[in-house]
Amino acid sequence: MDSSKLHPGRRQFLAGSLATAAGSLLPWDLLQAQTKDPKALLNIAYMSDVPTWDPTAVTDPQPQSIYESVFDSPLRYSPTLQLQARQITEWKWQDKNSQRLEVTFRDDILFHDGSKLTTEDLKWSVLDRPAMDKKIGAGAMFQTLKTVEILSPTKAVMVYSVPTPTAPIYLGFLAGYIVPKQYMQKVGDAGFLAKPIGAGPYKLVDYQRGSRIVLEAFDKYWGGMPAFKQVVFQITPEPSARVAAVESGRADIAVQIPVRETLRLAKTHGLTTKIYPYSEVYVLQIPNYVKPFDDDNVRAAMHYAIDSEALSKAFYGGAAKSISVTAPPGSPGDVPGFKVGFDPQKAIALLAKSGYGPNKTVKVPFLTTNGTFPSDYDMARAIAGMWQRVGIEAQVQETMMAKAISEMDSAKLTGCLLYSWANSTGDPENYTGRMLDPNLPFSAWKEPALGPRIGALFTEVDESKRLEGYRALNREASEKSWNIPLLQAVTTIAYRSSLNVPTFGSGLILPVEYKPA
Repeated sequence: MDSSKLHPGRRQFLAGSLATAAGSLLPWDLLQAQTKDPKALLNIAYMSDVPTWDPTAVTDPQPQSIYESVFDSPLRYSPTLQLQARQITEWKWQDKNSQRLEVTFRDDILFHDGSKLTTEDLKWSVLDRPAMDKKIGAGAMFQTLKTVEILSPTKAVMVYSVPTPTAPIYLGFLAGYIVPKQYMQKVGDAGFLAKPIGAGPYKLVDYQRGSRIVLEAFDKYWGGMPAFKQVVFQITPEPSARVAAVESGRADIAVQIPVRETLRLAKTHGLTTKIYPYSEVYVLQIPNYVKPFDDDNVRAAMHYAIDSEALSKAFYGGAAKSISVTAPPGSPGDVPGFKVGFDPQKAIALLAKSGYGPNKTVKVPFLTTNGTFPSDYDMARAIAGMWQRVGIEAQVQETMMAKAISEMDSAKLTGCLLYSWANSTGDPENYTGRMLDPNLPFSAWKEPALGPRIGALFTEVDESKRLEGYRALNREASEKSWNIPLLQAVTTIAYRSSLNVPTFGSGLILPVEYKPA
């Protein structure tokens, strides 16, 4: 497969909706002083720190913008989710069974220590290291990769143990980064985490955990020098603090801020704001091993009691589209015409079948983050209120996303989880496929019988059959409330009007693409 052979649904996925809307470390005080030069420093109020400086280790969506800046990626999705060349210039199947993928790299890619990136580094990053350490996230992304045949420093064949038709998309997805083999072998894992280097447009020059990440433009980056010499990610978990930072001028850009604040800041002189849909979906992840989620009637009642359109109007200005399957409208896994509507009376009747009602409410543990994505905690509270009206008593508990992901991995999630599911590829394999595969760490609903069914879709080389299979799975998952789709995610950004800030359908924040207006 090459970049010209994309499914048309993926090309069109967000095209319409997006139209809507030097050398050594500089001390912090010097960085601050340089703000007088509009090309010297870019401050970004960001919602979370990196969990680790090994970009292949985790599949957490939050740090991906930082990883992209430091490490770059083999392929990347365009603003409208078209897979495009980056470190890899060409990719094609050598066979008809989707098991031998030939990739060709640029010959001018350097790591930050000056060494060349080669196909040996590719093999080390996506095959050798994950084989040595099963906890490395890249192993889950490249789980069917059997070997990497090195043809030259810039050409290799990725050989898969079974047909893997979607293999190219993982070269532009979570954990699919290339790290330097020689450097890592020299300094060891601990040395790399203490002083990470990549092949991205920026190199790390200062890191204060939980506070800030200072990056400096890499003068030998294959794509040329970025417009901004320094980029600082200010780690600012509290949404109101991100708003205050951009409003006061302490940050040039603030991301993932409440919609109501985005609308207010739009009226502020010198600031530009955007509210735009992207490829994530808001969904309730449900662990079937926790009571009362093993009760079909309770799950269905939870589903029918939620007015997702009201949630969109209340918290996202109506910009977040209601969804009935775990795929955004217009994406390849969408099921046009299918809808699970808001029906509180039906919810009440379903609860009655299981012996619940106004005098005997059913208690459900409900987990939510607070500030991980816009209005997450507020939306959880609103959902709890909707449930209360039909006889479902939600026990709302605040959690951290990293903790929730770890609990899903170990099948220890303690309640249903309000989750923003990231999928920069737009492919249904990375929505429902990975969300429901009981053999993968991303699944909350761990039903063993789904394993063979989803596994067959993973290896289906007939694209039309593959997508039809996912649409059928999406519909059944929603009808049986194995998860509860809510909304296509929207994200928000506020920035100085003197900046040119393109937005991406993946939701990535990419300083290398930003320039003074």
